[in-house]
Amino acid sequence: MKQIKIARAGYILVSILFYILGLVCITALYITPRAAAVMAGTVLIAYGVIKITGYLSRELYCLAFQYDFACGFFLIVLGIVVLLIGSRFNGYFLYGLGFLILLDSLLCIQTSVEAKSFGLPSWSMILASSILTGTLGVVLIVTNTRLVAGCSLLAEGFMRQYLVQHTVYLSPCGGNSDEKGDVRTF
Repeated sequence: MKQIKIARAGYILVSILFYILGLVCITALYITPRAAAVMAGTVLIAYGVIKITGYLSRELYCLAFQYDFACGFFLIVLGIVVLLIGSRFNGYFLYGLGFLILLDSLLCIQTSVEAKSFGLPSWSMILASSILTGTLGVVLIVTNTRLVAGCSLLAEGFMRQYLVQHTVYLSPCGGNSDEKGDVRTF
């Protein structure tokens, strides 16, 4: 139970970091390549750790964290690489971000289909936010602009936050259930 709470809170924290980075991309007049690499590398490593923590938790539906073990290790390695040599990828950095956002949104589309099969009413919003986020990821790959990167990060943050808040349940035994027997989130 404690690990699920940590993973859930971590995902919400990472979503907030995505919101902040998105706003920085949209509003900052200039970001040095080194500062961008430090911010991105740190967030990627944190996101990877949270993904692995989520995967190792025992969540009721196993939806939000089902692909997170390999993705978590990938993000940690990528974060370390970005920290070490990220400023060398100045012109190509946003392309990589676009591909990561596209991949994450495609995995969330699959999660929405599985959420529908469980009968979760949130599946349609998960699908819609995943499609929007994936579309922005593709637009980012094509345009390579900071404005689109910022919008993509905001959408990614929302998609992740919504997914974890509407699919991660705390008690597989019904310990957090209401009088109707429905399992609630904390």
